[in-house]
This record gives sequence, structure tokens and C-alpha cells, in this order.
Amino acid sequence: MFEVRKSIKRFREDPAWEYHRRPDAAWTRFDRHGYPFTLESGRSHVLDLLCGTAAGYPVALMHMVVPPAGANRGGTLYDFSAAVLELPFSLPDTAVTPRRLAGTWSIHKRDPYSRGAGPVDPLPNGGGHAGVSRASADPEFGAALLTDEVLRLTLEADCGWRLAGRHLIGWTDKRRTYEYLITMAERLAVIVAAFPPAVRQWQRPV
Repeated sequence: MFEVRKSIKRFREDPAWEYHRRPDAAWTRFDRHGYPFTLESGRSHVLDLLCGTAAGYPVALMHMVVPPAGANRGGTLYDFSAAVLELPFSLPDTAVTPRRLAGTWSIHKRDPYSRGAGPVDPLPNGGGHAGVSRASADPEFGAALLTDEVLRLTLEADCGWRLAGRHLIGWTDKRRTYEYLITMAERLAVIVAAFPPAVRQWQRPV
């Protein structure tokens, strides 16, 4: 936590970034109705929101505190960190998670979207990337998007991510420094660059 506090101090004094300790809804317009925000209790609190630009995208970096399901006041809190990229297009809801995170947080028990997208069936795992859990509201789109290259890059990034309208929400466990989250945002941008040309037919300008 000491390194995280030092990182917050460095970046909140940087004029290139905008910092909010406890942001209101105007600063969190990305989808918060799917994981990681709904892991455990689904009563997440966004803290330490940092807004700026990374890898050519508007980004929002943040910490989340999530009480466990059914916890009373004083119960154990779970920590997550996220990097949200604002994309110039909108794509169908899709979630991809390395098995390390998927197993730790039992994401198979939860709807990754909760945005009224209808039933979501897991896409088949297999090949050399059985370590990645994946699901899409549009299975045809998911199959076209999640190539071996995209899955390999996801494993290298060691973070989960999901498409939610015009946002790509990347997440990992624990509170991370902003330096770590900027690197994660850059890796997410590499994943977006690897999206195959076939997915362009699903893109909707925003």
C-alpha cells in the first residue's frame, strides 16, 4: 500500500492527469453493472479515479473496494484495480478472463454483463489457450474476435477485460500503482490493435 500511496501522490500533482478521490457518477459513465464491479457483493466503491490519456486512448484508472456478499459492517473488503479505455466504436458485450482470475473469483457463477444482453453462453475453450475463460453476448462475434493472437496477448497482460459498448474495461486483483495500470492500459491497447478485420462489420460509431 505504501507504493500505491506514493503513486497516487505523484499523479494527483501531475497536470496531465485529473484525480478524484471519490468520483461521482459523472466521472464513471462506463458500465458498472458487470464484473469486476459486481464480483462478490456487487456493491463496489470506486476510489482514486485518475483520468488522462494512454496509448492514444482516453483512459480512466481506478481502485475498487468491494464488500463480500452478505457482509455486515466491518467485514473483509476485496480490492480490485481497473483501466478503462474509451474506444471510437461500440462492439457487442464480450468478456475474457485468464483462468487465474476466473478461478479465484468464481466468475462462472456470475453474469459478466448484467446489462440486459440476454442469455450469455460461454464460448468453447480449447487449443493452446485453455487458460482463458471467455463469453460473448453474440457468439458469432466472439468467435471472430477471440483469435489465438488476442487470447495470447490476454494471457501476457494477465488481466481480465470486457467490452461494454464503447468501453474496454480491463481489471485485475489488488490495488495497483498507476504506473502498473498505465502499463496494463498499454497492453489492452495492443489487444485492441490485434482485433481481426472480420469484427469491423459489428462496429458501431459512437
